[in-house]
Amino acid sequence: MKKERLHTAINDAELSLHRLAKLMPGLSAHRRLADVLQLIHGVFEARMSWIMLETDELRHLEVLGDSLPNDSAERLLAALRQHRAPWRVKCWHKNVGRLLYPEDHPLAQQLKCGVLCRIFPLQDDARAFLFLAFDQPLLAPAVLRSVAQIIAEKLHDAMTELISRERTAVELKNIINQYRILFDRAPVLMNCFDKHNRCTLWNGECERVFGWTLEEVNREADPLALFYPDPEVRQRVRASINTSPSLEMHEWYPQRRDGAVLATLWSNIILSDGEIMNIGVDITERKRAENLLAFQATTDALTRCYNRLAILDHLQTSLDNCQAEDSETHFALVMIDLDHFKKINDQWGHAAGDDALVYFCQCIREQCEGQPRLGRLGGEEFLLLLPVSDPGEAIAFTDRLRAQFFAAPFTMADASLTLSFSAGVLVVCQPHDERAVLLTLVDNALYDAKRTGRGKTIVASLTQ
Repeated sequence: MKKERLHTAINDAELSLHRLAKLMPGLSAHRRLADVLQLIHGVFEARMSWIMLETDELRHLEVLGDSLPNDSAERLLAALRQHRAPWRVKCWHKNVGRLLYPEDHPLAQQLKCGVLCRIFPLQDDARAFLFLAFDQPLLAPAVLRSVAQIIAEKLHDAMTELISRERTAVELKNIINQYRILFDRAPVLMNCFDKHNRCTLWNGECERVFGWTLEEVNREADPLALFYPDPEVRQRVRASINTSPSLEMHEWYPQRRDGAVLATLWSNIILSDGEIMNIGVDITERKRAENLLAFQATTDALTRCYNRLAILDHLQTSLDNCQAEDSETHFALVMIDLDHFKKINDQWGHAAGDDALVYFCQCIREQCEGQPRLGRLGGEEFLLLLPVSDPGEAIAFTDRLRAQFFAAPFTMADASLTLSFSAGVLVVCQPHDERAVLLTLVDNALYDAKRTGRGKTIVASLTQ
């Protein structure tokens, strides 16, 4: 009997050495976990095998052969931890199937022997385990334990490398997910168009702001035409995203799906593969707020014409641009004062006076061609810059305005009133540095008109 057991042990040892010789060259640190398990499973002709890597952040289980019930590997390891006795290799020479499967499961009876080895030391919070199960006795207990220890030693470096790779993969996946979330949810417009004008990247903000999905954009023969209907503008945009990228922010005005025109700022970034990513910000609301502030800063709140500061700025610009030889730059200052305005306020109230001023400015605008440069200097006094080079043209304008007031009196709730005004006119046909002098001259002309009976226009001269 002793000789028979010795002969069996020798045969088992020879078989183990043969299998280890086939196994060892393939246990490379650069192989995937599934490949390592496949090699061990095949060499030892296991019925079922699994290998587990776990850290505080991740758990990776690979199974070969018969399927493994959910959490059975974890339950087996948890049961061993309860004993709190240190172990490196655990061998079961019979009934190993009952450790993994319910009693009524066929494999609970079919799996006879098995071995579980712990691969350590690994990184501080890392653990690795290898389990093999067989449907018949395989090796003598001592030989099986020794083989498992040799495999565990050999797998140490491989498992350490695999855990590092697993952690790196998880970290990379997390980073990719974070960037994907950032790409999709960031309140920044991000897209790419290739040299064939196809859109290759289109983030969630682009879809939200413009109203088109990536698929809808690429259905167009020229996707950029959706946003820039003007061919010349589209050509400049195409150059910025294909041939002449710029890190500086440039303002573009694309069109969204509903036809609204947006104000946007764009910069172009060249990626490592040579592709150009366009990063933009929708500044439509900011532009609208800026325009509103600019309007409020330059506009009289009541009459909606320029305020005093704005109309004087326009006067200065006109003086700076005036050239004697270019009649297109000549202009006339027309200073207008609504006659008897105090009487309107006193008799009908300030609300009626405000309405009269609004009506007064409305009639002036109707007599002007294009956008009038009309400003309120204060109270009922206004300054109009007319693009004329002859005093007679300015006088004709004021005559037409008076005729309009006679034809369409200002009406109130229970009365109507024919408005009257006095005006001073000064024509500027050459550069002039003294804005204050010009204002004084035209103001004096206005005063003369009021002093001599109102309802008339007096022309001032630079030679006065």
